[in-house]
Amino acid sequence: MLGFLIAVSRFLYKEDKEIQVTEREFFSERLPEAFDGCRIVHVSDYHNGWFGWRARHLLDKVSGAGGDVIMMTGDVIDRRTANLGRSKSFIRRLTKIGPVYYVTGNHEAHYKKWKKLKKYIEKSDMMNLSDTSLQLVKDGQTINVVGMPDPWFLGNEVYSDVNLRFDKLLRHRMGNVSDDFTILMSHRPELFLIYTKYDIDLVLSGHAHGGQIRLPFVGGLYSPHQGILPKYAEGMHKMYGTTLSVSRGLGNSRFPFRVFNHPEIVVLTLRKK
Repeated sequence: MLGFLIAVSRFLYKEDKEIQVTEREFFSERLPEAFDGCRIVHVSDYHNGWFGWRARHLLDKVSGAGGDVIMMTGDVIDRRTANLGRSKSFIRRLTKIGPVYYVTGNHEAHYKKWKKLKKYIEKSDMMNLSDTSLQLVKDGQTINVVGMPDPWFLGNEVYSDVNLRFDKLLRHRMGNVSDDFTILMSHRPELFLIYTKYDIDLVLSGHAHGGQIRLPFVGGLYSPHQGILPKYAEGMHKMYGTTLSVSRGLGNSRFPFRVFNHPEIVVLTLRKK
């Protein structure tokens, strides 16, 4: 019995802490020539998780990915098991690897000390795009990177009303960017239909945690705001000219374990079609 418990504990620990690096490619005719081959390291849902002393194992994976930019799509803290010091240490060390762009997740929206964490982020080298957008420039050519806050920052009323507010804000933000190739950073994959209403080429999201428990031929079992057998739990999805790339993320929230669902960093290479 003791041997069985040790084996199960070892299995769950490896499932929870052994980080997988997933390589993806995104092809587009709209991509400027200068950005052909650009590598984006997509990090999501850190949840102030333990990945070795000072997140050494995680940071080694990010560094080894050889990205041009790092994009982080929310939940850098976990509101239920908040460890502010661990999140701050991760942010500080992550920005030493390369340029980091960030948007908020739902856990930041409900974190009691969010203002304190936000102030730290603003003083750090990590650029918070939750309320803005920017252009990346290379060899005189540009692409847009648009950020959105998690919908819960727009209110805690009926979810459908919050989504309408989110849609309105996204419309406003997209109205203020050029017609260039556009990447949207937004925490929630279940809002894919809203994203497709605008001239967005690529969306980076997290939040679904890969469905937490993944089974062969079934996929993820459950994710927040998608429920049982979520459609957008991981991978790449295309609809109406917009592609959604979902990271399974790194940490956990309410459910403490991952099963057949290793923590994931996505390395997305942009290709001129």
